[in-house]
Amino acid sequence: MGLKEDLANELESTRKAYFQLLQSVPQDFYSHPSANPAWTIGDVLYHITLGPPAIRVEIWMIRHARGLFAAVLNSWTAGIFNWGNALFARHPKRITPQILTQAYERGHVGLLISIKSMTDADFSKSVEYPESFVAELAGVVTVERLLHYIKLHFDVHSGQIRAGLD
Repeated sequence: MGLKEDLANELESTRKAYFQLLQSVPQDFYSHPSANPAWTIGDVLYHITLGPPAIRVEIWMIRHARGLFAAVLNSWTAGIFNWGNALFARHPKRITPQILTQAYERGHVGLLISIKSMTDADFSKSVEYPESFVAELAGVVTVERLLHYIKLHFDVHSGQIRAGLD
């Protein structure tokens, strides 16, 4: 199996895990606190859906506009991203299983389309990732590493949800 297939399989496993988690959380629990002190369980479920489309944009920048990457991804844009996340997440009526399902599916399909369009050389293209944006990705980040981050992002946040359910 090649890198594209391995990455697609990892993304699919993460997608399945997200939907298993989503099905295991009663909607009444969306307003309960998670282990993330800033967000409820619903907030975290919503935040997870933002990962795939955000990663897709970042991959595009690495492949096609590396100079833009450094100009755009910084603590200021991190603040805007977090503000936008909170804007939608803080309105529990906007967060339903249907909306979460549709949002994750769109992002997942978009990533698969991106992977199919890439050459082998694209996966090793890299940029310096600012710690102020996402500490777990600080340093040199390849497109491949960024795609693996989808699983790490899910694992971290699903742990926050599970801890909130306990």
